[in-house]
Amino acid sequence: MQDFGELLAESDDGIGRVAAIVADLKGFSRVDQAGEEAADVNDIIVRVCNVAAARVRERAQLKLELGTLPSLYCNAAELGQVFLSLLLNAADAVTPLGEIRILSDLAQGHIRVRVADNGTGIAAGVLARIFEPFFTTKEVGSGTGLGLTVSNDIVKAHGGHIDIDSEPGRGTVVTVWLPLGRDAQES
Repeated sequence: MQDFGELLAESDDGIGRVAAIVADLKGFSRVDQAGEEAADVNDIIVRVCNVAAARVRERAQLKLELGTLPSLYCNAAELGQVFLSLLLNAADAVTPLGEIRILSDLAQGHIRVRVADNGTGIAAGVLARIFEPFFTTKEVGSGTGLGLTVSNDIVKAHGGHIDIDSEPGRGTVVTVWLPLGRDAQES
């Protein structure tokens, strides 16, 4: 009976963690909603980080530097897929104890999201092929070569584009540019 209170508290804490994980997964996948809606890009980023936390934590320290952003009329689930792909690619590129920074702000009439890592970087020859379907530098069975292709298509469908700045041995910065539309500026 002496341990009962402590066991109950631990169980309650565990239930709270499970509920938070389910909420983040549900929010990330947007199973309740389909199509486009006004969404908070920072909220999408935070949910993606929560979903990927265990995998990223094994490889890198994650730092979020999220600026104040207006709502964006978008397909939040698709953008979540983009940010997840970029985050997992960054985690794969860093050595253990590396650093990944995700920054968001407004620049040049766009929401700008940057995923920066201090990993291995990308050689110029590889960089030229990065958006090709099925192109991957990962070992066989470790990647499909579709993550950046699909991400690029999603961002283009939102009227934006992706820039990649990388140098071998110095890391990579992937910048997603999402234009502010009429609906985003009004909300």
